[in-house]
Amino acid sequence: MGFFSRDAEDDVIVSATFPDSNPFGLVVNGEQNALSLHFNNGGTKNYTLVSAGASYHDPGNHWALIKNASTLRYGVPLVSGANFSAPFSMHSEFRPQEIGLTVWANLAETGTTDIHRVIALNQTVSIVEPQASWFDPGLLFLYLILGSALLGGAWAAYNAFFPSSGSKKGGSRSKKVKAVVPAAQDKKQYPEVKPYEEEWIPAHHLKSKASKTKKGKDGGASSAGEEVLSGGDVTSGGETSGAEGKIKRRKHKKA
Repeated sequence: MGFFSRDAEDDVIVSATFPDSNPFGLVVNGEQNALSLHFNNGGTKNYTLVSAGASYHDPGNHWALIKNASTLRYGVPLVSGANFSAPFSMHSEFRPQEIGLTVWANLAETGTTDIHRVIALNQTVSIVEPQASWFDPGLLFLYLILGSALLGGAWAAYNAFFPSSGSKKGGSRSKKVKAVVPAAQDKKQYPEVKPYEEEWIPAHHLKSKASKTKKGKDGGASSAGEEVLSGGDVTSGGETSGAEGKIKRRKHKKA
């Protein structure tokens, strides 16, 4: 299986498997697709796991290279007789299709700088899109915007075709105000009117009210004592009575 060194291929067995949660080996776009690399050094030499990588190929064109995927560095010793696993992941941004996938591990023999590439996986996999979720933040935000737009349009249409009667008649409405009378007055005269207690009113308000009432009475009395003569002249009651007395005395003398 090794392309660069027969010794590394004979000594170390490398394989890659998908996790149990992905039994069909699907590669999902936009996600980090996990793999497990398994190493078994059955030889007598010691190696170091330098890095691991992956690449995508065209299975219909003699496995031509399409794009190199992720490369992870490890630097983990792989001594003789060692058997361990290492995590690996790769990213994909292809349209859904069947594509070739190659995963390899780069090993270096201890004490040398020579790199030995050993193939861990070389097969066709399926590229798929991620499953949509109702609780995806992007979709929830989109649903919120669409719902707000629909509600706004429905509200505007309702107001356009079914205008509210309260908005037209709101200016002509008047509130009913109940009259309030002092508690001292006869409640039988105003059975539906709520009385109020004058002891709760400040004294200066009551004085001002009493003075206004007194002035109104005085004005009425003065006006009642005045008379309007022909020609628009106004005379008081005293002046009128004096004139009447003079007329009576003149008549008495003539008699």
